Amino acid sequence: MAGEPVRTATLAYDAVALMAALARTQGAQRFAPETLTNPSGFAGIDGLFRFRSDGTNERGLAVMKVASGGSTPVAGSPKSFGA
Repeated sequence: MAGEPVRTATLAYDAVALMAALARTQGAQRFAPETLTNPSGFAGIDGLFRFRSDGTNERGLAVMKVASGGSTPVAGSPKSFGA
């Protein structure tokens, strides 16, 4: 049965894209804690995301207004994480 991917499919896409990018650009440090917990984060399909040293993650997502006719963006995803 074909159809639209589930909404959380972007999480898996972001994970695979990040691993490929780090493997290509970061050499032996690609999976070092300092690399993975970069405070600037990484660009994902739905906006920024970053991994924190305490094991949690943070995402900078767009804010959407949901109505019976669909959704419309109220505020776009941030371009960077604030200090």
